[in-house]
Amino acid sequence: MIDFRYHIVSIVAIFFALGAGVVLGAGPLKGTGSDIVAAQAAKDRDQLADARAELIQAKALDKYRDDYIAKVTSGLTDGKLVGKRIVLVTMPNADSDMTDAIQAAIEQAGGQVTTKVSLDGKLFDPGQRQLVEPLVNDLVTSDLQFPADSNTYQRAGMILARGVAAKEEAKTVDTEAVKIINGLSSAKLVSLKPTPKDRGSLVVVVAAKPPTPAPDNSSYNEAVDFAEGLDTASGGVVVAGMPESAQNGGFLKALRGNADATKGLSTVDVANLPSGQMTVVFALAEQAGGKAGQYGGIDAKNGVAPTADQVKGN
Repeated sequence: MIDFRYHIVSIVAIFFALGAGVVLGAGPLKGTGSDIVAAQAAKDRDQLADARAELIQAKALDKYRDDYIAKVTSGLTDGKLVGKRIVLVTMPNADSDMTDAIQAAIEQAGGQVTTKVSLDGKLFDPGQRQLVEPLVNDLVTSDLQFPADSNTYQRAGMILARGVAAKEEAKTVDTEAVKIINGLSSAKLVSLKPTPKDRGSLVVVVAAKPPTPAPDNSSYNEAVDFAEGLDTASGGVVVAGMPESAQNGGFLKALRGNADATKGLSTVDVANLPSGQMTVVFALAEQAGGKAGQYGGIDAKNGVAPTADQVKGN
């Protein structure tokens, strides 16, 4: 046990140290503390200035890279999507600037965006399954056959595809499509702008940046099934997102982990960059030819973009 003498010695030592500090501060070491603080502050300022310079340089290089790609590759996508009608489907909280940039790239390539379909978060809310399932059954059309092993969200994707897309070009929005669009809109599961006159043959699904904290990849199971359903009932689907969406907790990461989905779907994980938006165009052209690939910079199975042969093709 520590006795009383130990505490006395400790207290005396503390006061001695304080006294020594006062003496030294008034004596030969006077000003040393402030000098050290000033020196450290100067060092910190220098480091901050260096960091700012590095950030400015990094931003300048990023801009150079993007401008260089845009200039050197200008025209590569021209004509790739001529005669193609494309539907843009945005996941809940998808980035609007990225969506607009993808649309611009599609139009630059000669494609026509028929409508933007915004998916509401309620669509994938487990608590809303009792709304989604009967609605899907109610909106099914006579010309739409569900695979026997399909689930509710695969069928929901097929239903939306029947409303705004088709496997072939030049399909109009008929009475069955109007019924589907009105049914999904009335249930506040989707919103469309503008109301389409023609159905697209290809679909781009724009993924959102993962929330913080990142969810488990399995939380996207319904969304993956939905995208797979869109692909089943259309001429092809490309899912586009930013790099974060291809990492753990992101939609593209979950989708790429589903072997059945990636047999038909294509993905691009750098759609926030000009080069990635061009890759979306190439991937759409590849989809129109009946092929799929996973492209980008984060664990992309098929590299940065479709092959040169695909790029040269029309």
